[in-house]
Amino acid sequence: MAANAATAQASATEPAPETTLTVIRSFDAPMEAVFQAWTVPEQLIQWWGPEGMHVPEHRMDVRDGGSWRTVMRGSEGDHIVAGDYREVSPPDRLVFTWAWETDGARGHETVITISLRDLGGRTELTLTQEDFETKDARDNHRLGWTSSFACLETHLQAAD
Repeated sequence: MAANAATAQASATEPAPETTLTVIRSFDAPMEAVFQAWTVPEQLIQWWGPEGMHVPEHRMDVRDGGSWRTVMRGSEGDHIVAGDYREVSPPDRLVFTWAWETDGARGHETVITISLRDLGGRTELTLTQEDFETKDARDNHRLGWTSSFACLETHLQAAD
């Protein structure tokens, strides 16, 4: 047992591979509100996507084994992304797949884990997205999530 604990601790401190993205952000909102922003369709469409995007179409079946699909529309056209929910554990964990859709076909799939931690009225959100095909794809998603989290912050402040 001690060997397993030491192995687990060692692997937790190893750097993530180039195919993994981790973004940590704190929000001035309770954990339950942040979780609902990800899981209540009427809330998610208010902030989802990078700045300058809006969501004219969405489908969300937020449950273990359910699926989701959103159309993000911006000045450069539509960006369609879809996936499946692997774990929905209110109020602190959400795991789902992510794949861009082109010409009706889903592309390479990554896995996103959202972990929330209560900071006494504030919430720390850790997003981990795994299995990118390239470092450039990972870095492009970092830009997108950073911008999306600015939109989420605005949404949470407006809901307050």
